[in-house]
Amino acid sequence: MNFPFFIARRYLFSKKSTHAINVISAISVVGVAVATMALVVTLSVFNGFHDLVASFFTSFDPQLKIQPVAGKTVAADDPILTEIRQLPQVEIATECLEDQALAIYHGRQAMVVVKGVDDNFDQLTHINEILMGEGEFCLHAADLHYGILGIRLAEQLATGYTYQEPLKIYAPRREGQFDMTAPENAFEEDELYSPGVLFNVKQSKYDQNYILTSIGFARRIFDQQGMLSSLELRLKPGSNFDAVKKEIKRLCGTKFLVRDRFEQQDDTFKIMKIEKFIA
Repeated sequence: MNFPFFIARRYLFSKKSTHAINVISAISVVGVAVATMALVVTLSVFNGFHDLVASFFTSFDPQLKIQPVAGKTVAADDPILTEIRQLPQVEIATECLEDQALAIYHGRQAMVVVKGVDDNFDQLTHINEILMGEGEFCLHAADLHYGILGIRLAEQLATGYTYQEPLKIYAPRREGQFDMTAPENAFEEDELYSPGVLFNVKQSKYDQNYILTSIGFARRIFDQQGMLSSLELRLKPGSNFDAVKKEIKRLCGTKFLVRDRFEQQDDTFKIMKIEKFIA
């Protein structure tokens, strides 16, 4: 028999002239058990919450995101980016261009982030899993460009799942001087049409601000032909993620910043780590 267990059992359950020691021992055991259970439950909840939030971002964020260190954009045919695209571990590479604009629909307006992406964005992320409505993921058809709104932004603009009229998008012109007598000439104007769906990431950062559209539309309205603000990657199944990330960082040097999903949402996960530490 285990000697410590034998001593403990004799101490807890032996007959005594007074029950005070037994009562105190029982209270101590219950107190330690309850405190330990509460700690395990609390930390388990935080771990589960961390994984849940990470799963939300997985639907919208890529595995790896490469952005220029200096400036907002870089040439899409940059030699470093071309070399990264050709790595054998890279399965999907999507060019993205995003910037702020003004969206107007039936007199309602909102400052938005227009994110233009390649047609393979639905293969890069799990966007199809968070689409709501009767349509499907589609960014353009012929000369029409579609805009997929976040669900909170759609509520703000009162568009519904399918907006019947074009959504007006305005972006400041990059060149030329501002003419106070004709302020409308200081903006590029274009229209987006509804594909019949909205996305719901369940994170206000995206649901309340973002519009997904084709990269061609974004390049035209922001006057950034041949440019991108990020190159987003998905690796082939079975790839050594850390090793590939390290290799891409080596190729990028000091010109580009390489971030994984957790680093893309660094502020959110830092707060969660602090809360978990305090708990």
